[in-house]
Amino acid sequence: MLAKIFTSIGLIFSLIFQNFGFPSIPRNEDLILKAVLVADIHADADFARDRTNLMREIFSAIGRTQNDADLLVMAGDITNSGDLREYINLFNCLNVYSRIFHRLPEIGNHDSWHHSDDPDFKKAERYFKAFCRWNGIFTKKLYYEKTVKEIPFICLGVEAGDFDDPYHSPEQLEWFRKQLSSACATGKPVFVVCHKPVSHLGDNAEEIERIMLDAAETAVAPIVMVSGHRHELDDKTFTQPAERLIYLNLPSMEYTGDGGLGFVAEVSAHELTLTGMNFFTHTPLEGYTYRFEY
Repeated sequence: MLAKIFTSIGLIFSLIFQNFGFPSIPRNEDLILKAVLVADIHADADFARDRTNLMREIFSAIGRTQNDADLLVMAGDITNSGDLREYINLFNCLNVYSRIFHRLPEIGNHDSWHHSDDPDFKKAERYFKAFCRWNGIFTKKLYYEKTVKEIPFICLGVEAGDFDDPYHSPEQLEWFRKQLSSACATGKPVFVVCHKPVSHLGDNAEEIERIMLDAAETAVAPIVMVSGHRHELDDKTFTQPAERLIYLNLPSMEYTGDGGLGFVAEVSAHELTLTGMNFFTHTPLEGYTYRFEY
């Protein structure tokens, strides 16, 4: 009961003060959009644990160095077990430290109550949608589209407890096909956010990849699939299965080395840049910068 009272008070406090941001950092005027991409935050319910302290430090670093970003993408496993207190703890942290206005959360296997002793997907779904609402996304589904500065972001979402084989309904896959086709027709880069990379999508892997490959055949600008789950930074972080299709598998924000790793996406009129970043040191990750002209 006390934990619920404290987290509720924290949520109210965060909602009141969320608009008090740091001064904006000047940025290149040619940029249409700048997005910070992170995955596998695994927010904890205990606001005093080491993992929570690390989360605060990372978002504080992002707040200081990436304050000119338009969007924060959180590519799944944003909580450790889909607990409401974890969402509240994360939301408070985002408001106090990162202050990036647009936020795009995506549901991962841990958010579907992967670690719960008594899994309840309906409750996990309700909590995730509540977190979306707090961040200005009013979706009736666990998948949705959000356009920021004319750049489309398509968020896929599992529709059942994701323990081994993530489930995406035929309805979602048909929606994805139409959304991706429409987004590519804009001539702008398109971002697809899906917590698990294609190689971990089980029964849906072949169809999801086929939808993206088909769209890439006629796309003018790149399609970027942003995923997490693997936690690693290695030769599978970036792959390019087709000329205009890019797979970007993000390292865990907290569980890779000392933490603080992610990517920054920058979109200008005819160029897309993806840069691996150590947010603690505010330095690019050597060997993890990719540029595409279109």
